[in-house]
Amino acid sequence: MNLWGPHHGGLVRKIEVAALFAGVEVKVNPYHSSKADKAAIQEYTSKINPNGSIPSLETPDGPIWESRAILRYIARLDPSKNLYGKTPYEQALVDQWLDWCAKEYTPVSYAYNAPYFGHGEYDKLTHDAVIEEIKKLIKIPNEHLKKYKFLAGDNITIADIELASVLQRPFQWLWEEKFRKSIPNLTKWYEAVTSEESWKKVYGKPILCKTALTPFVTEKKKKVETGKKKKEETKKEEPKKETKKEEPKKADKAKEEKEEKPEGGKEKNPLDELPPSTFNLFDFKTLFVNAANKHEALDFFWKNFDPQGYSIWSIEYDKAEGEGQVLFLTSNLMNGFLQRLEHFRKYAFGVHGVYGDEPNLEIRGVWVWRGTEIPQEMKEHPSFEYHKFTKLDPNNEADRKKVTEFWTGLNEDEDVVDGLKARTVKYFK
Repeated sequence: MNLWGPHHGGLVRKIEVAALFAGVEVKVNPYHSSKADKAAIQEYTSKINPNGSIPSLETPDGPIWESRAILRYIARLDPSKNLYGKTPYEQALVDQWLDWCAKEYTPVSYAYNAPYFGHGEYDKLTHDAVIEEIKKLIKIPNEHLKKYKFLAGDNITIADIELASVLQRPFQWLWEEKFRKSIPNLTKWYEAVTSEESWKKVYGKPILCKTALTPFVTEKKKKVETGKKKKEETKKEEPKKETKKEEPKKADKAKEEKEEKPEGGKEKNPLDELPPSTFNLFDFKTLFVNAANKHEALDFFWKNFDPQGYSIWSIEYDKAEGEGQVLFLTSNLMNGFLQRLEHFRKYAFGVHGVYGDEPNLEIRGVWVWRGTEIPQEMKEHPSFEYHKFTKLDPNNEADRKKVTEFWTGLNEDEDVVDGLKARTVKYFK
């Protein structure tokens, strides 16, 4: 059976997991209206899904759309697998939790997740209220799981697959150990579901959050908040004169410094352990950013590039349904991606941007970084799985042209890059 929709999308992934549990073979067709031409869209809407939305499943009897309807269909194919529950009561519990996810949790989760992954503007007051609502909501399944191993009894059902899929991001990126202790039953249940081979084949090895992401704040928002802070500071009373403190004794000072430095120092980055390279990335970045003629700076790059110590990559964001329609939201999404890579600046340079026209905007970039493979900094990025990485060959004419287009097409709303108009362009340096 053909499953239509991008492989990385949560709606598609949960169906893949259910199919594996059910022993049903589905083939993912990575269709997305934002990347399809008019003829493909016309065919999809006329033959598969008149709404044009994803996912959809082609069955021997005809197409089915809406992700939870597809889950129910797959669960009913082999009743012996108990994916829809063993008794009428368990089946009612499955329906109950599917509906709860759809009507109660998922709508709030969109607002909850958005600021952490660059999908929307962050407003502290509003987001604090959303966090409190999420805390109230997750207490409901946490209490329910005091009596049940899984949501509908002793077996994993499509209700467990549905809820685990919508909680995957919070458990991996937002809910630290301290927070997880407040929902012990839900945490134990999540670990049980995600430890199943059928889950791991689709989502990979489950990871629980160590350090939570912070909300992404746009530069515009930062300036507004900084301005407010300065105004408040000017209203404050004159500070009292501070009495001069005695300098700490040398022995005490040395002790303080020792306590501040962790035993053994910082963990070494594998990129620092690579053999020396003839290419000096810092010098190139300085030259390129300040060069009036980017083509001349690019000539310097090609003459001095070391393919044994560095590699060049094209990065493309694989949009989910509804993304890439509005420029400022798409730019926020791109900025959120870059913000999570602050610790990688020492090892990389790139031009990353938003290209195209509303409502079909794309996020793309061309980068050079230390090493010849995708580094750990990228693999640990919250949205790594939603990006396509293609290694470029410095000796291939088409690949060199691609680098030239991205690194010299910096004029927003003027230059055409990769066949699309440049809308928001950023250096990563």
